[in-house]
Amino acid sequence: MTEHRPGAWPVGTGPGPGPATAVVDDAPQSPQGPPVEVPVAEVRLVVTVDLTGRYDHHAQVSHDLYEQTRYSTDCHTAIVRLGEDALRVSSGLGSAIASRFFLVARSVEIHVPAGTRWAYVATEAQEYMRHYAADHAQLLNRTRTPG
Repeated sequence: MTEHRPGAWPVGTGPGPGPATAVVDDAPQSPQGPPVEVPVAEVRLVVTVDLTGRYDHHAQVSHDLYEQTRYSTDCHTAIVRLGEDALRVSSGLGSAIASRFFLVARSVEIHVPAGTRWAYVATEAQEYMRHYAADHAQLLNRTRTPG
């Protein structure tokens, strides 16, 4: 019986070739040139959320926002289109949008209908995103071990 140490395979039974099946490569090796650089185009992922439909309750807007963003794990830009109904029935849309995108999007664009009083939603979302990002950074700093 062959001697077997923990973590070692007995000769001839391991995952690699045994001693009797040595591979000999007689083919001449081709000289290697400089590495080839392949240009890669910059790709920016964009998530578009459309909340311009008919809404009667805040819960409908929140559900629709969640459903349209639940598979958006990482993106460069998030574009959120808001309609009159969504803005009328839903308070706190800036906070809701910020909480969905503050960790996954580098930029968030909020489109509201022209000539409405709802333009503050974009500013509100930016403010919440700054607060959420700062809070997240503090949380990470508290949970990291020193050293």
